[in-house]
Amino acid sequence: MLHQRAGRQLLSQYGYFFVLWFVIQVFINVPIINLTSGWTEELLTDAVKIVIWLGIGFFMIFHTQKDQFIINRPFHVNLNFKPLYITLFAIVAYMLATAFIQRHSIGIVATFKPTLLLQDFLIVGICEETVFRGYLLNRLAKIVDSEQTALVIQAILFALIHLPRYLTTYPALSFLTIMGQLVTVTLLGYLFGWLFLKSRSLWPGIIVHSVWDLLIVLLIGS
Repeated sequence: MLHQRAGRQLLSQYGYFFVLWFVIQVFINVPIINLTSGWTEELLTDAVKIVIWLGIGFFMIFHTQKDQFIINRPFHVNLNFKPLYITLFAIVAYMLATAFIQRHSIGIVATFKPTLLLQDFLIVGICEETVFRGYLLNRLAKIVDSEQTALVIQAILFALIHLPRYLTTYPALSFLTIMGQLVTVTLLGYLFGWLFLKSRSLWPGIIVHSVWDLLIVLLIGS
């Protein structure tokens, strides 16, 4: 289980971040979405994401003593990690199959907009992986009894951080839709965490995360 003092500190940090992101989603992102559109909306929401997520992620990583991390160099590039390519093949096959089952064809969905490429392919993956794998899982794996426990805890926390967006979406999402999204994101969070711990690098998770989000908006529709 969590070592008490370090565990409480880490969960408190997560709690503060959750509240901060909820406030930003309600009072900044929602007004941006309602009052702007196109590239203006995209650039503003992306700027908010970068400032909050990358800003806090970098600050926490570079202001934490290295002996508190399980992986001292999370931004080390490791592209020779074979499970990365197996995972990419699997998610591409899964997305193509899902698109075909849902629409009986494979192609770019009508709801796709070029602006989505910036956020879903270039921004979200690196921002979220920096905070949740580069910092949170990196510290968590050092203070829990097993790797599996760390992976499960961070995956659940990763899913919950999406609640501010789900709860402020208009029209409102149904309870079953939100629960389904939480389960999916928990599984993805586990996968991204596993890639990080096994490769000892953030980049496999960033790549898989970005490709997943890109294929969602390209082939499935958000």
